[in-house]
Amino acid sequence: MKTRLIWIGVGLAVAALSQTADPEVEKLLAKMRQVYSSAKTAHIVVKTTAPRFGNQAVTTDVTYMKDRKIYAKVTGPTKRIFISDGKRISFDDLSGNTMQSNFDLDAIPIPVNLEVMSFWDWKRQLSTSPGSNMETSKFKLKLNVPWNGKKWTLLQETAYGQGVYADYYIDPKTSLIYRVCVYDLQKSQLRTETNVVKLERDVKVNPALFKVKALVRELPKIKF
Repeated sequence: MKTRLIWIGVGLAVAALSQTADPEVEKLLAKMRQVYSSAKTAHIVVKTTAPRFGNQAVTTDVTYMKDRKIYAKVTGPTKRIFISDGKRISFDDLSGNTMQSNFDLDAIPIPVNLEVMSFWDWKRQLSTSPGSNMETSKFKLKLNVPWNGKKWTLLQETAYGQGVYADYYIDPKTSLIYRVCVYDLQKSQLRTETNVVKLERDVKVNPALFKVKALVRELPKIKF
């Protein structure tokens, strides 16, 4: 009985967090969902820095087309290609071999955050509704925050569900994310920073890009 009461208390606390979202935050998220979901195609170039990458920035060049067709070229310490045709994916492993699997929203092996993922996962990523990634998050909203010579809308998320704190720099004119800084919950350590250096929507793309690579199997060693 005590255990049941504890879990009821936890459930009520989570419900309270999701039900008391700032109306302005909800309005912004709704606008962002509309903008990202309406894009038929997009070209995004993102630079990512993180302690795990050392001092070298990783660049991810992404071409996207509805629905969930993705071509991503990652350059940095290693070079990798990720391709999705919407149902199947292929990607290069660290040894240069091509791997294949079914498309999985939770397993996109490229260094990006919501500034890119929202194009194909907007419904889940940018929502506080039950089952969404922001369901248990707490938010603060700041306007006219300076960065890179411009003023931005800053959405601050304490994401209890993912165990991180994140700052999203959002263009007030387009409602698109251009910078994401991810910290631990205490904001004592920067884990990842992603910066959008190029973003184009509804551009002409070549559908042939989204043809999944054939699976390459490692040949057995032959002794002469």
